[in-house]
Amino acid sequence: MRKLASVQRIISLSAIEGADKIEKAVVLGWEVVVKKGDFNAGDLCVYCEIDSILPSKPEFEFLRERKFRIKTIKLKGQVSQGICFPLDILPKKYHEGDDVTDVLGIKKYDPQAEYERKESERLGNIKRYRLIKFFMRYPWYRRLIFKPSKLPFPEWIKKTDEDRIQLFPGICEREKDTVFQVTEKLDGQSATYFVIKNPSWTKIFKPYLFGVCSRNFQILKPDGQSYWRVAKELDIKTKLLFVAERYNYESIVVQGEIIGSKIQDNKYSFKNNCLYVFNVYLNGTQCDYINSQLWANDVGLRHVPLLDENAHLPATISKVVEMAKGKSAIEGIPREGLVWRNYDKNISFKVVNPDFLLKYGE
Repeated sequence: MRKLASVQRIISLSAIEGADKIEKAVVLGWEVVVKKGDFNAGDLCVYCEIDSILPSKPEFEFLRERKFRIKTIKLKGQVSQGICFPLDILPKKYHEGDDVTDVLGIKKYDPQAEYERKESERLGNIKRYRLIKFFMRYPWYRRLIFKPSKLPFPEWIKKTDEDRIQLFPGICEREKDTVFQVTEKLDGQSATYFVIKNPSWTKIFKPYLFGVCSRNFQILKPDGQSYWRVAKELDIKTKLLFVAERYNYESIVVQGEIIGSKIQDNKYSFKNNCLYVFNVYLNGTQCDYINSQLWANDVGLRHVPLLDENAHLPATISKVVEMAKGKSAIEGIPREGLVWRNYDKNISFKVVNPDFLLKYGE
């Protein structure tokens, strides 16, 4: 789970040009604006990441106008991502690295995840009823009486969520000789589509099962949302089944970003919804970006833009963030960011463009 609030050390402090009352602090790999004199280099603090929603308490009252949400902001020309508090906001002593998210009652700003969390709880509560739980073991009951529209995300599939590079201080030095593939990060809805060999006796009639997933759920039937609509418009089921049967695959998993109408304010100005593939798993093995791009092209699906297949990390995280700036390869807006990945070492992280966050109030 992501540490929205944790005890961290102020790595360094430096002046901000033209500013008398504030200065720049570096925490982990984040640059944060703090009040001058509140901290010294080497001090421990409570660091809260962007996308944190702080509770309505007196010590956080100054954030009420922002609805207690921590966003990327710019002060005196300095980008600030996160906020630092003194340790005395904690009820007892904690150590460097300790997660204090729950201690402070902090929640993550993620409307889609919140909706899906409530749906998961609702489904869980339904299954707690003993009589229903008893009958749920019978297929005829599930088919005729209880027809859930969603199930939890399949455990055998890895979810799509990369950590930000700022959470890996020292990575630029540690992985300076590592070669990465870099793709553009798109701002949309994460979707997963799969086919897997049918394990039940019904495989005589249906050799493979097809699945559609949001970030946290398997959606069992069309519900008017973009996940199934894109699946039908792009005929993803037919494409995956054709490849699976042709090469006798046990499973195929395709993950991508849906962008377009009514999704994240449709920043790319697409008239229709479209899927951009970023992960392909064949029999549980992940293809690298080059091969997943070739695979997507072969079956008639778009792939996220591959920007560099032989990239090396620069000397500092701040320089990596600078590399994330620029225009999207699919539309003339600031790109959301980059995803860096090395498959041999299983290293991956995202780098979000601060210009994008500032432009769209993120």
